[in-house]
Amino acid sequence: MLDLKPLWEIQLLDSQRKALEIKLKEGQISKDLKALRGEIEQGRADFDKLKEKYNSLKKELKKKEMDAAAATEQVDHLGQKLYSGTITNIKEINTSKIKLDSLKSVVNKTEDEILNIMEHLDSLRAQLEKKSVELNKKADEFRKMHGTYLANQQKIKSVLAQLPLSRQKILDKLDIDLWNKYQEMKKRFNDPLAKVEKGICLGCRMGISFNDLRLLKHGADLVYCSNCGRLLFWER
Repeated sequence: MLDLKPLWEIQLLDSQRKALEIKLKEGQISKDLKALRGEIEQGRADFDKLKEKYNSLKKELKKKEMDAAAATEQVDHLGQKLYSGTITNIKEINTSKIKLDSLKSVVNKTEDEILNIMEHLDSLRAQLEKKSVELNKKADEFRKMHGTYLANQQKIKSVLAQLPLSRQKILDKLDIDLWNKYQEMKKRFNDPLAKVEKGICLGCRMGISFNDLRLLKHGADLVYCSNCGRLLFWER
């Protein structure tokens, strides 16, 4: 009686190896890691632009504060001269009053600009803090995911390393003529051996004839699917 079970086991091992090699190359977790890394890189770029804007505004604030301080000093100095009686010439008094009003206007305008900048800085600071929290959270998520990915990769490599030995043990027991026939059929099919369940060839999902099923169960000779041509295997 022909025993095709070892051949079936080798085909299963080969299918498992291919699936694991594909998983080792890519896998969903690898795609997720790449997507998350892209989000982190974009987030960092946005954070840096925001920080640059924040620093630029801080410099502008410092300049405005210096301008306001200088104008306030001039207001105080001119006001002291004007109201202390130092200036007695009417024309000079009128000119000084106009200049004083102009300086006060500059101070008021600059102080308003300072308040606007400070409000903008507060808003930017809040955005920076929020983005920093988001980036840290994503970085932690990336580290955890990367750790899981490495562990999975190592597990796959470990299983792949054991497959050749298991395969060879089965191959050593296999009939050489049957193996050569299987190898020849591999030129036509990725899976030359098809299991039969409930009278159905699982290779093409078509029903097999009663006569072929009888021959298959008898196990005296090789039986091929009349629809797809695969070698049929019925597990006893």
